[in-house]
Amino acid sequence: MKVSDKIWLLFVVLCGISSVGRADDARWWPVQKVPKGLVRSREHGDPAIKMLVQSVAGLAAKSVNHGHGDELVWVYNDNVDMERWYQEFLKAHPAVEERGTATAWELVGRFKRRGTIKGYILYSTDRSDGATSDHREGMDQSVNIATSLAGLLDGVLVSEEIEAEAKAAGLTRLLDVRDKSLAWCFETYKDKFNRHLLCAQDPRISNTRDLAIAQNAFTLFGADEPIVAALEWLEPLSPILGWNGGDEFKTTKLTSIYGHFQTATDWCMNLPVLMAGSENRQPAVKKTFDHQNINWNDHRSTVSFTMTDGDNVQWLQSNFFHGNNSYWNNPHRGKIPFGWSCCFAHLAQLCPVTMEYAWHTQTRNDQFIEWGGGYYYPDLFGDARPEASQLLARQVQRTWKYMRQTGTHILAFNVARAESAKAMKAYATIAEQTDGLFAILVFQYAPYEAGAGKTFWVKDQRGIEIPVITARYSIWENSNARPRSGTPAKVAREIKESTAGKSTRDDWVIVHAWSYFRHEAGDDEDAENIPQDIAVKHGASRGYDAALWCADRLPANVHVVSPEEMVWRIRMKHDPATTKKLLAERGLH
Repeated sequence: MKVSDKIWLLFVVLCGISSVGRADDARWWPVQKVPKGLVRSREHGDPAIKMLVQSVAGLAAKSVNHGHGDELVWVYNDNVDMERWYQEFLKAHPAVEERGTATAWELVGRFKRRGTIKGYILYSTDRSDGATSDHREGMDQSVNIATSLAGLLDGVLVSEEIEAEAKAAGLTRLLDVRDKSLAWCFETYKDKFNRHLLCAQDPRISNTRDLAIAQNAFTLFGADEPIVAALEWLEPLSPILGWNGGDEFKTTKLTSIYGHFQTATDWCMNLPVLMAGSENRQPAVKKTFDHQNINWNDHRSTVSFTMTDGDNVQWLQSNFFHGNNSYWNNPHRGKIPFGWSCCFAHLAQLCPVTMEYAWHTQTRNDQFIEWGGGYYYPDLFGDARPEASQLLARQVQRTWKYMRQTGTHILAFNVARAESAKAMKAYATIAEQTDGLFAILVFQYAPYEAGAGKTFWVKDQRGIEIPVITARYSIWENSNARPRSGTPAKVAREIKESTAGKSTRDDWVIVHAWSYFRHEAGDDEDAENIPQDIAVKHGASRGYDAALWCADRLPANVHVVSPEEMVWRIRMKHDPATTKKLLAERGLH
């Protein structure tokens, strides 16, 4: 390390730079101040330039938060939804000025002149073999070290490939981290990092680094140290910005046991802009389901369909609404009652304009279900800490606050083992934090339909029983060998068989958002399966279409209902007196 590097390092350590925008206990994402202006920059194809622009955007956001600057950076990347959110943000904040466009190096000069940028941090590009988001052997993590330190040093990210351009732009090298380790970075600077936010990001991906830098978040990737030390150091109930890749269950389990939660934000863009001022937004909820329309004289069996993966923030932010016809943009949406899993508790803090668009465009048959309030396993939550049950209770309290604000009354969870003693304890803890929750929908990590439609009963704050309803069926590609799972045709046949008797059933089908199928008539239940790697080329569909194909095959004695109607029917059968009283209190029965 050069003498100049050592001097700068000592300066940072002695200054004790603190984190900014810390969330209060009722909010888990940090606060971002609203700017006076926005400058746009088109996303560049060069990965090094992408990293550079993300770091400028992060330092600009940090400067606005500290009152040293008044301008945020918006990165334009041709995404239709993102541009819609940009326009909606401007409508919601009419005082914010549009201040033109700038190239990457023009941005650097712009913010250098203002004192926002003090120099650059040099890193080397990761060239390891393997797929993005995998835990690859020999990954070069120096860009994550640079990201971790960018907010502390006020330095932009510069790779070896563009260092000459950085020097030509008048930037001074603040630190060279090419020979440093993540463990060194964490141990040296952990007293300066934000203990309420951790960023996990593949060194190949530039996205979300703006928010990590703005909030002084330690950034890492993979299963090696210092991941365990960092999760233990992080204050409980903190979100993991990005996605730590690798095996999904192992990654999420590790986060869960330390009392944190995944957010699937690794491909998000422009979060500092979209979340600015969100703490002061009061959502205008549109209600579509009227309980008075339930026909209690209809004694047929019912089935409800609910889509998976609504915890995925980046999906709802970037291509859920208009990216393709599989989901919200499906031309047949509204034909049947349908449950859309959502992460409104996240979006209320990160991108409230997304929720408002959803409410504005929903049909009377579209219903939103809060998907966990973060991705974690309640039956494992906080296991590595002594106060596990209290941590789960606090996270549910925070989630329930946002559910009441956003008009969602059904909470769904992915659990490690649906019928374990730990799961039963978790269900009870969750219910005890609420006072008006309609139900908890539960699906096991593998397989989703493991609970076979069993319902358990737990009590809320008022002592009123609410149902915990496990998924009985799952529409999932190439899983016909499993009971109650498979193609739309196979699941429809099993629903038909289970409702052929005298007693009626009320069940729900979990529809795997990423499973492609091809529509085939006839009795061959395997005909709808298609190799996933060629599905798009051959015109296969997924999501809403798969549910429609299943619904179209159901017999007349099975009625497709919304998740909420299913819940009230189950509650009415279990405890008619209390259910009628609750509906009467709401003026709905």
